[in-house]
Amino acid sequence: MKLIIEENEQKMSESAMHILLGTMMQDKRVNISLTAGKSPINLYKMMIPYVKDQEKFKDIEYYLFDEAPYLDKPYGPNWEEMQELFFKDAHIPAKRIHTTTMENWETYDQEIRDAGGIDVMLIGLGFDGHFCSNCPRCTPMDSYTYPMDRATKNAANPTYPAKPHLPVTLTMGPKSLMRVKHLVMIVTGKEKAEILKQVLDSPITDELPATVLKLHPNFTVICDKEAASLLNREDYKRL
Repeated sequence: MKLIIEENEQKMSESAMHILLGTMMQDKRVNISLTAGKSPINLYKMMIPYVKDQEKFKDIEYYLFDEAPYLDKPYGPNWEEMQELFFKDAHIPAKRIHTTTMENWETYDQEIRDAGGIDVMLIGLGFDGHFCSNCPRCTPMDSYTYPMDRATKNAANPTYPAKPHLPVTLTMGPKSLMRVKHLVMIVTGKEKAEILKQVLDSPITDELPATVLKLHPNFTVICDKEAASLLNREDYKRL
């Protein structure tokens, strides 16, 4: 694991952007996976001018790592949020965006493998140690992409809001992420300091699913000083 601590959220975003753009500059098809949420908002704002309408990025394919399809639509809120955060303003056509659906989740990992695998994936760290939609006490730690019904997730995590219009979540599992060539986690803000320390200090456990990511052979954590405020950098050089 490589730990990068930047001065602030702006610098953190710049570091992550350089990794993404560097991977995208390869002279071949490149497959990347991006996260929704608050942490990458500034990163995407910076990236859009570099990516928008650029011929050199025409071979980039985008893969969403989780989704909770609406009952009456083939997509869900993750697709919608990524459109607003990045895809729409970066002029990424829908044909180059791939996502999990009720029809393809069983073959999603093989489709990615057949396409050359994910070259780089950007993820965040959840407030309770979840990553993607792999949540505490209900993550099958030896799983590829899998479905999780909302009732099971809520039973394991009673504080999660009920979402009857989103009865099933489809997510790439821990084994899926282990196949990613470069896994990049961004963490920002003092409110994430405690959970980041817990994840880095704890043994592998489904109580904190993100602990399993420490097994990845090319895992980079980029955080700002506030998120790293409880860490001693020297403690993590061995990881």
